[in-house]
Amino acid sequence: MEHNLIVGQLLALLTAACWAQNALIYRHLGQRVGSDAVAHIRMWIAFPAIILLTYLMEGIWFPVGLSAKTYLFLLASGAIGFFITDLLLFKAYVLLGARESMVIMTLSPVVTALFGFLIFHERLNFIQILGIFVTILGVTLMVLLDGRRKQGGSLSDEERSKLKGLIYAILGSVLQSLSFLFARFALEETGAVSTNLLRNLGGLGAFIIFNVFYKRDARSHFQTFRNPRLFFLLFLAALTGPVVSMSLQMKAFTLAPVGIVTTITQVTPILLLPFDRFILHKKITPASLGATFLSILGVAILFLAA
Repeated sequence: MEHNLIVGQLLALLTAACWAQNALIYRHLGQRVGSDAVAHIRMWIAFPAIILLTYLMEGIWFPVGLSAKTYLFLLASGAIGFFITDLLLFKAYVLLGARESMVIMTLSPVVTALFGFLIFHERLNFIQILGIFVTILGVTLMVLLDGRRKQGGSLSDEERSKLKGLIYAILGSVLQSLSFLFARFALEETGAVSTNLLRNLGGLGAFIIFNVFYKRDARSHFQTFRNPRLFFLLFLAALTGPVVSMSLQMKAFTLAPVGIVTTITQVTPILLLPFDRFILHKKITPASLGATFLSILGVAILFLAA
């Protein structure tokens, strides 16, 4: 049992590392070719990989015989999570920054807990409510510290971009929670990896519909990644994101308590601090650092007190 706990915690930490790597690559590619193209083509890479992983892990190429409700909820979960949420989040990476966006995304477990209370009537004790407030406080402090500017005058272009990025990240955290709740309705009927397969299918299908009936520039998205270096970076991020990190997280849930796993996976902003400091040469103030740790502490309190 203790061995399983250690392995589960390590898998959760690897999940956080995958998310950190994803945030950096998606931010870089989004600045080069546009976040819409990155989010779209990533799904074409991830989908065949998750089909293969489903066969290797569960012995099936595609889950059949499930109820219509299960297919509906998982496809909707993928459309919300891999399409809408990631479009918003990838834009936030570019406009706001990778670490800052991931700090905002620590709101997602909080929103999930609140949705659980409202939809599933799950009770929240005083300590969990305290955790919610601590997380919100940490995120609020980071937003206020990052949004400080001189009095008077209108917003600069950079400040407008950061404000848009902030809004995208907040919307992304709420919609990610909603997508996980949709998946929750179906987890009892299918395996963890095949669940991820159907969610990936929902996300890819949403991109196809969007590009065919609305944007109609899918061909240009594919042409964007003719550059071998850019394609390699996207390939790496696609495998470690929708495929590996999600599978690692699902496996971690079977080996360690959900609260511990969820808390460890939220340390991504901390893993991104050295990148911000030594690569991007951003000035990380003690107040900003404290806000980052405070938001993660809130998630820890919320789930470990359950």
